Amino acid sequence: MKKTVLITGSSSGIGNAAARRFARNGWNVVATMRTPDAEKDLVCLDDMLVTRLDVQDHDSICKAIEAGIARFGKIDALINNAGFSLSGIFEMLPREKNREQFDVNVLGVMDVTRAMLPHFRKNRADSSLTSARAPDSLGCQ
Repeated sequence: MKKTVLITGSSSGIGNAAARRFARNGWNVVATMRTPDAEKDLVCLDDMLVTRLDVQDHDSICKAIEAGIARFGKIDALINNAGFSLSGIFEMLPREKNREQFDVNVLGVMDVTRAMLPHFRKNRADSSLTSARAPDSLGCQ
């Protein structure tokens, strides 16, 4: 049976490249993003499910996992890639933007992982990878 990976943040960058690479290497892929209707390329690939997942929306997390399981039978691996960077002079960045970044890049990863763990335990899957965002908000300009 083919293995299945769920990847958050698949709309661009590393997440999009990872979705393509896994598909090319024979995996089923659950490529998730906040606005899947805008995705035109990944939807054309075989064994690819493009679905909505916003790491700040618990219902969307659960629905994406359920959709992946319904389509492929189980999920064997998780790649937490969703997130964003801030750039600018640290002391000039509003605290609200730092809080939003923390909510997405840290709590979002925790929420997706927490939602996947019962399925992983049930199916004896144990693969999870978290992609970290570079702290470019600390740079001086």
